[in-house]
Amino acid sequence: MGRPILTPQEMRAAEDALFKGGIDSFELMQRAGNAVAEFVHAKWPEGRIQILCGPGGNGGDGFIAAAKLAELWRKVDVFCLIDRAELTGDAARAAAAWNGDVRPLQEALEAPHDIVLDALFGGGLSRPLEGVCAQLAERGGRVVSIDVPSGIDGLTARPIGPCFRAEGTITFAALRPAHMLMPAAAYCGGVFVADIGVPVHTQLLENSPLLWGRGLPQPGQGTHKHARGHLAVMSGGVSTTGAARLAARAGLRAGAGLVTLLSPPDAIAVNASHLTAIMLKQVSSAEEFRSALETASVSILGPAAGVNEATRLHVEALLASPAKAVLDADALTVFAQDPESLYRQLRPGDLITPHIGEFKRLFGDLLETEANKVEAARAAAKLAGCVVLLKGPDTVIASPDGTAIVNTHATRWLATAGSGDVLAGIAGGLMAQGVETFAAASMAAWLHGEAGRRIGAGLIAEDLEAELPDILSALHGEHR
Repeated sequence: MGRPILTPQEMRAAEDALFKGGIDSFELMQRAGNAVAEFVHAKWPEGRIQILCGPGGNGGDGFIAAAKLAELWRKVDVFCLIDRAELTGDAARAAAAWNGDVRPLQEALEAPHDIVLDALFGGGLSRPLEGVCAQLAERGGRVVSIDVPSGIDGLTARPIGPCFRAEGTITFAALRPAHMLMPAAAYCGGVFVADIGVPVHTQLLENSPLLWGRGLPQPGQGTHKHARGHLAVMSGGVSTTGAARLAARAGLRAGAGLVTLLSPPDAIAVNASHLTAIMLKQVSSAEEFRSALETASVSILGPAAGVNEATRLHVEALLASPAKAVLDADALTVFAQDPESLYRQLRPGDLITPHIGEFKRLFGDLLETEANKVEAARAAAKLAGCVVLLKGPDTVIASPDGTAIVNTHATRWLATAGSGDVLAGIAGGLMAQGVETFAAASMAAWLHGEAGRRIGAGLIAEDLEAELPDILSALHGEHR
């Protein structure tokens, strides 16, 4: 399965449950500190290590790590925010395990070092770093952080002032939102999750083929095209036909047995000149559109459709039909002044794929009032009663029941015109084959990201669907 993601509060609750079951809290700290030392020694096997300890649990992990690293013959210097004698609880016990000097944190600013182990605060910090902590954060250099880089809010995934920028981060039991969501993820570097014996129960996971790989559809020996599903895609007008064709081709590449491009009369000739395997059908009204959906299992609507009354009528016709809907772009924006009317019509099997701007038009200030992007997407899915795929470098897929997945398997080169249309097409093509909507959205996000990663610099949207055969063949264990 994909790696689980826990909020700092959920992690504390999981630890508390262990403690109530008889596990000693200091034993857990020792496991964590030893894991930190092993991580640092394995990844950065040379150099003088400066360990910055805070007054709480992160600082305790730092003291344990210092003792273990010294046993591994590493040169270690330890600095603490408060006097060693003022430490209490497990942090004091951890400091007692360190036989070397503990110097004031201020002295770390000028002390020689090659690597900094940030064991100051982690993800539980709720106020900005100040004084020497802020100076150390702004100093830069090669930093390894425990939990999350100090100065980052582990729940909101945002810097709350000066913060460390880590080359690597080690956390325990599960990822945190700050490791996955922007902008905090950009400060974490490579993230390693150490198993220290804390049981994890969560509805939030990192996207991976390990989650859904066995559910990826493929035809059986006797399958025919009609058994693989029929996807319908609505085209824009004569000057805006390309987006729908991108979606249609991606849907066909994703495995839909049949794909029909539904076209307004003025765009028929343009679309016909570009299509081969994709079928073409003229629709002149919302009524004709709904009639054309009678044989379709899924329909994509929105790419370059136009923000106008015709698009709104087409959306309403689709949502009143038996076909599942993938709504993107203009099909969402057309409801910006009346989003509640869209919520009322959406169904659990439908998928909406907004980018941040479209999301704000439909769901107002959820991104500001909810704790983070995951919670905003969850709240939106509950409001809309359907699956929400909130696009970005940290794409979030959420279902109305609170289940959510974060996809960071992508590349910055996907930030290009038409990329989102291809993503909608992949999702629609998978749904047409009978894949449940949440799973199809998760598959589509990963496949889209993998295609982008394979192409890299110079990527344009037209390149993406051509990568799908190799990717799908590899996931099916076939060789091309």
